[in-house]
Amino acid sequence: MVDKLILGTVQLGLDYGINNTLGKPSASLAYDILNTAYENGIRYLDTAEAYGDSQKIIGDFHKLNSNKKFKIITKINGANSFEKINLIDVILNNCKKLNIEKLYGYMFHNYESFLNNKPFYSDLILAKKRGLIERVGISLYSNKEIIDVIENYDGFDIIQIPFNLLDNEIKRKAILIKAKKKGLEVHTRSVFLQGLFFMPIDKLSNKLKPLSEELLVLNSIKKSHNLSTETLALRYVLDKKYIDHVLIGVDNVKQLVNNINSSKSKKIIPHMIIDKINIKNETLLNPSLW
Repeated sequence: MVDKLILGTVQLGLDYGINNTLGKPSASLAYDILNTAYENGIRYLDTAEAYGDSQKIIGDFHKLNSNKKFKIITKINGANSFEKINLIDVILNNCKKLNIEKLYGYMFHNYESFLNNKPFYSDLILAKKRGLIERVGISLYSNKEIIDVIENYDGFDIIQIPFNLLDNEIKRKAILIKAKKKGLEVHTRSVFLQGLFFMPIDKLSNKLKPLSEELLVLNSIKKSHNLSTETLALRYVLDKKYIDHVLIGVDNVKQLVNNINSSKSKKIIPHMIIDKINIKNETLLNPSLW
């Protein structure tokens, strides 16, 4: 299952996550995280132009370790003044910064950014034809957005969407199977819901307390099946055959090693129980609204 993992690097460039008490790691610690990932079989990194200096850190790692080059998925910076940039030049600059010859994936940061900058859709397809990127992608949130991309834009190769123990199969399976039939590569993010699954229930903010009942169910599953939080959360998503890659984020090497070991776990995950969890208030599943 480790080959399905993509290491997210927002934590390498910014302070990120509601459960992150350590802040952004030093360059040395960042290199240790990247080296550990590569040595354990992870070959994909997810980054973005807006993730602080994460792209520079990856590029410096590649420069120091020319035999350990990752496949990079990065995203257009939505803060750019799009009409003033040449996207091909931006891609070439990203490759130079990342110390790679081409990008595995170049993505719109979100659906709104795509709608506001559609001329760059054709530019991305052109960049793919020129061999500067292997796949054109878009990061999405809602099933409605996924349907629009599936039905109306054949140029996309990758969709990245949330999927986890609460934002789960009951909400996503049908649409993701449809995406797979269209030939799209399905990447998922928010496997730990930005660290929520690790937080004690009595420490939840007032806004998140409505999730207490479902989190108690997950705690009960962990206890009855002798599962760690990492193993339950990761294996639940990794086991889904309609998901190609699972994005994880870590703050340190220990977390990464735990995630890798959890991915290799042979323990049985009670999918049928988790698949029935149905959060009605979907704003609770969107960390940007917390």
